[in-house]
Amino acid sequence: MNKIYLIALLVCLQFQVFAQGFMVKGTVTEAGNKLGIPGVTVLEKGTSNGVTTDIDGNYRLKLTQKDAVLLFSFIGYETQFISVKGQSVINVKLKAADQKLGEVVILGYGSVKSREAVVGSVEQVKSDDLLKHSNAQSVDQMLEGQVAGVYLESDDGDPTSPVKVRIRGNNSLPDLGTSFTASSEPLYILDGVPLIDALNPNVNTGTETVVNPLALINPEDIESVSILKDASAAAIYGANAANGVVIITTKKGKQGKTRVTVSQKMLINTPINKIEYLNGEQYVELASEFYKNTGYAEEDISDLVGTTDVYTNWRDLTLQNSVSNQTNLTISGGGEKTLYRLSLGYKDNETTTKGNDYESITSRLSLDSELAKGVRLSYSGGITSFKTNKYSAYATYAYKPNISVYDDNGDYTQMETYANPLAALEQNENYSKKFYSNNSLKLNVKISKNFSTRSMFGLDYTNTKNYTFYSKENGLGRKKNGYIKEVRRENMNWIANSQLEYNGIYRNHTVGVSAGIQFRHDDTNSTSVSEQNLITEKLRIPGQAQDDEYSTVSAYESENAMRSYYGRLNYDFNKKYFMSINYRADASSYFGGDQQVENFASIGGSWIISKENFWIENDIINFVKLKASYGKLGNAKVGSYSARGLYSYNTSSNYNGKLIATPYAAPNEDLGWQKSFKFNTGLTIKFMKKFNLDVEYYNNKTKDGIMSLDVVPETGWNTISVNTADLTNYGLEVTLKASNINIGDVKWNSNFNVGFNKSRLDKLNAYADRLVSGTAGLIVGESTSLIMGNKYAGVNPENGNPQWTMKNGTVTDNYSDISGDINEKVIIGKSNPDFTGGFSNNFKYKGFNLGFMIAFEYGADRMLPYAARDMENIKTFHLYNKSVNLLDRWQNPGDITDIPRLDQNISFNAYSDRFLFDQTNISLRSVSLKYDFPEHICQVLKLNRASVSANVSNIYTWYKDPGKSNRNGLKEYRYTFPQSRIFAFQLNLGI
Repeated sequence: MNKIYLIALLVCLQFQVFAQGFMVKGTVTEAGNKLGIPGVTVLEKGTSNGVTTDIDGNYRLKLTQKDAVLLFSFIGYETQFISVKGQSVINVKLKAADQKLGEVVILGYGSVKSREAVVGSVEQVKSDDLLKHSNAQSVDQMLEGQVAGVYLESDDGDPTSPVKVRIRGNNSLPDLGTSFTASSEPLYILDGVPLIDALNPNVNTGTETVVNPLALINPEDIESVSILKDASAAAIYGANAANGVVIITTKKGKQGKTRVTVSQKMLINTPINKIEYLNGEQYVELASEFYKNTGYAEEDISDLVGTTDVYTNWRDLTLQNSVSNQTNLTISGGGEKTLYRLSLGYKDNETTTKGNDYESITSRLSLDSELAKGVRLSYSGGITSFKTNKYSAYATYAYKPNISVYDDNGDYTQMETYANPLAALEQNENYSKKFYSNNSLKLNVKISKNFSTRSMFGLDYTNTKNYTFYSKENGLGRKKNGYIKEVRRENMNWIANSQLEYNGIYRNHTVGVSAGIQFRHDDTNSTSVSEQNLITEKLRIPGQAQDDEYSTVSAYESENAMRSYYGRLNYDFNKKYFMSINYRADASSYFGGDQQVENFASIGGSWIISKENFWIENDIINFVKLKASYGKLGNAKVGSYSARGLYSYNTSSNYNGKLIATPYAAPNEDLGWQKSFKFNTGLTIKFMKKFNLDVEYYNNKTKDGIMSLDVVPETGWNTISVNTADLTNYGLEVTLKASNINIGDVKWNSNFNVGFNKSRLDKLNAYADRLVSGTAGLIVGESTSLIMGNKYAGVNPENGNPQWTMKNGTVTDNYSDISGDINEKVIIGKSNPDFTGGFSNNFKYKGFNLGFMIAFEYGADRMLPYAARDMENIKTFHLYNKSVNLLDRWQNPGDITDIPRLDQNISFNAYSDRFLFDQTNISLRSVSLKYDFPEHICQVLKLNRASVSANVSNIYTWYKDPGKSNRNGLKEYRYTFPQSRIFAFQLNLGI
């Protein structure tokens, strides 16, 4: 009996020990990249006992059976069953069941989801796709043709200038010359830190060189770019998310031994689409005709025309085939608790125009460490030193071709107004230097199984010096006896947020809740000093003016702040029905009175139809998801003190010898947020296990659009900023992707996307239903991207005068009939395309990887830059050389042409559709070829990996309306900065 009691006691003790639980833990990662997968279900088979992985893919589960079998499942990944067999640590690598649906998408504020679970409209572009199809210098330029509904346009073509990025059209009013309207640029977030909006129309930059802030970030450091388009995806950012959000995530360290990667890239730039000017012989002929028609005496014409035996091609003297180099070094690795990555980059970039080179040194450090159990601290930060030289030689090509570079003494020939281009290159200076730093520090604490906290502090800092020196030996500097201008600007923006999160699973219900608070502060100050009549040019710093009257000093300072509360609820049932609710309240110092606080919210849901019981599994349609969302977002990108009454102080403004303040900007305490109400619905279909089709429809309504309106002078102001208009953007987006299609030994991946967009001005709360300024206009019921002007009717064949069609249909060659009446301006085009898109393909064969990309747009009109229009301005023929298009000028009665008579008295209308082109085009953007050396060769070379690649960018663009043959047209005139074709060769070595 005692033995029986003893056996029973041992059995009870055994059950008691196991009742305390056998604990198993581990990490679930994605096969191939070692990234932890959050939200994976870890279930003890045959029971309801289970947990989900945390944000880093970690889990801990108390088992009820020591010989249990664990089930690991997550949408978009293949389910795995693993027997415990007494193991206390089980790490699992999940394979994606589908490349697209299994993709982990970053949504911001720590939210990471599989694409299958995403409710909103989000597109993510990985690093390989960004770098493969572009030799651009900034990540925004690399997005061209990659994402449906994202349209890029450069005003001048300069590789360092900011690029206009439009996500689903213009969600703000155009700039009508009032210098005040809300920005249309998306909100850029780098590792959780917002970046400055370089294209904000209300930021006071004066004559500073504006450099794209994204050009200060090394594209080699970027892991992915997520574009948040609709309210469900972007509403968590509330303020400034109305134009969409672009989340840039940099690369982090990965577990394993230390790895060193070195890459060297050489780029060869060759100028293309060169503008053709009159050569020496042509210029002499046309100049003689010009002076004769103008009425100059025959005996004076030869002196006015100048020498006939000199031909100087100013364009080719300042154009070049350039060579650039880029070097990158990366060190990364880490253990179980600490991961690290350090990168260094150097760029020495020449452009095809002399004197416009730029240089940068970049560095970035990423650290992630587990300080204690459940406590992780991570840092990501970078420093950039950037310098760009800005000599606009491309604006001086139009010098007369019969002027020599050097005079009889061997010195540079002096020009009447501007500098001899070669003299300016040697004797003048014009550059911009930037010191840039972006940093974020994050602390994640796992409080319990379901609760955790996240905190972040971020800093974005830029220190800029713009410097201009004109020597008294040439041009403008000669007239001012030497000239110096120096502008220093400092931008410091910091952001801090903290949030509490709850994630739990109850049977088939998964709930995720987060709530947080955020503070943001932006501070800008700028000082400008300009001097002329310099004492010496040997010391080229301010303080050289011979007298105070030749020195001007000005300064500018702004400060603004924002406080935000936000929350998010994510719910799904049985991994089949998904819902997301977002709320945010923002208080901004941009606005005044009762308008400072605004609330934003969104709701969205999705339904995976193919998981329903009624769905019959088949090999044709494998997956179907339907989604919809609606929400309200804001736009406060209007500049500091927009609602305040501002005054300026200037030494030139005084009363009775005393300094006075003069009105600068009118106050409006009622100026409030520009709001956007966004509706989105979409359908995702996967078919034949290889193809993914996404179709989305959106309708975005902007309310209380902001701009400045003229007011009567009796108010003491010229304009006042108001909420004055409503507008709508609506459209359709289609994306078709093909993954891993096998053609023999070749694997093919493809991406075709197209986005259709229409805009409409719904209401204009002004004294009229029509506003026009320059070539921009607003008319209720019409597109918000109108181009306004006069209809050009060609040249009067009888007298060679230009003609225009008036609003009533009458044709006139009297410029005063149309120039004095703004109502004579009619709609001649629109700047936004009807649709844009891209088609990229990638082919893999053994170690070879071949890719190409085609981008296209249809329906946009392009009014030529004013510099291009001036090339055909006959009135200034006596000052500059002109385009070869003037060879087609009217000469005799009966001539049919678009080019008027060469006569200084000829009227010039820069706002007619004579200078309007249809911008519809198809462009072969890039072709790339990469070869990865096989493993056995790498082993011989003692390398982990090695590859060589070649890429050609900007290969060819077909325009629907290129212009006349052998003449300058859209491809030559489109950008003021000369375009180039880029050949790139790169070597990558991994140690």
